Amino acid sequence: MAGARRLLIAGHSLAFSAPLARRARRAGAEVREDRWSRHGVHEEGASADAVAWADVVLCEWCLGNATWFSQNKRPGQRLVVRFHRMELETQYPATVDLEQVDAMVFVARHVLEQACERFGWPADDPRLQVIPNAIEPGTLAAPKLPGAEFNLAMIGYVPRLKRLDLALDLLDLLRVRDERYRLLVKGRAPWDYEWMADRGEERRYFADLLRRIERSPNLRRAVSFEPFGEDVPAFLRQAGWIVSTSEVEGHSLALAEGMASGAAPVILQRPGAAEQYEARWVHADADAAALWTLAVREAGKAPMEGEAAARFTERWSWARVGPVWARLLLGEPSAGPGAATVSGTPAGAQAARA
Repeated sequence: MAGARRLLIAGHSLAFSAPLARRARRAGAEVREDRWSRHGVHEEGASADAVAWADVVLCEWCLGNATWFSQNKRPGQRLVVRFHRMELETQYPATVDLEQVDAMVFVARHVLEQACERFGWPADDPRLQVIPNAIEPGTLAAPKLPGAEFNLAMIGYVPRLKRLDLALDLLDLLRVRDERYRLLVKGRAPWDYEWMADRGEERRYFADLLRRIERSPNLRRAVSFEPFGEDVPAFLRQAGWIVSTSEVEGHSLALAEGMASGAAPVILQRPGAAEQYEARWVHADADAAALWTLAVREAGKAPMEGEAAARFTERWSWARVGPVWARLLLGEPSAGPGAATVSGTPAGAQAARA
């Protein structure tokens, strides 16, 4: 990253921005964090001290942090906000002073479009940009273990909108044809989330799924659950297929990591999927997904699909996406809105399409 500047990263959850912080420090920048306890809860004195120190502020998530910093930034200070997808379900973006934001970065084009429609933002504003979540493909590429061609992997299955039930439908259909298929599920369990206690319908959904697995002769011994952990590369060595059955996603990091490992993607149709992935990987429903999966494996083409998926993820590598963030956060200060664009096209969008 160019220059040695003071970068403040603020938000309630900073996991997505941790790689950005590491890259900035390696480039000589000073980096501090302002950790919020909840979406709209923070120590205002600590935030005030932090904003007085920083040259550039990155608000991770467009929530209460983006509202506060847009109202409290210093003259000449650069404010960048990263908008994932969850924010669409809140009212926080509507309270952000957009005139004080130098760049609003969305993880996907469809999220940008939905935000503009909901919050009345001008879609042609050059400050609104798309930069997808980035991965390190080299850390995920490893030889698959024997039998991987029969293993479907799903990383993250909470909340309900991840639609684990549809992944079970897919597995059920595959095992009617070949009982060697299995579903490997990795992630935090529903009961690991405090907010689940207040969502009775959500709890019943997961309880019903567990009963379904236990009572189905076709599923009982074909589904395994692994806890959340940093061992994702090892987990993915077992997987010949990476499954995404979500109703909605921004830019799925779990799916990208699975693809980078050489697992062939099996994606059910959702907003944004058609523009994010190759058409042959996106299916209307579980039946269509099962037919495609069976046809590819039985034709001996599963390894080729996995290789194609791994090549596809190079557009999301830090080698490609990192320089875009470097210019946006630590380049020369902008003279006004739009300085982070290239030839009138949002820099992140160029990176995503390249």
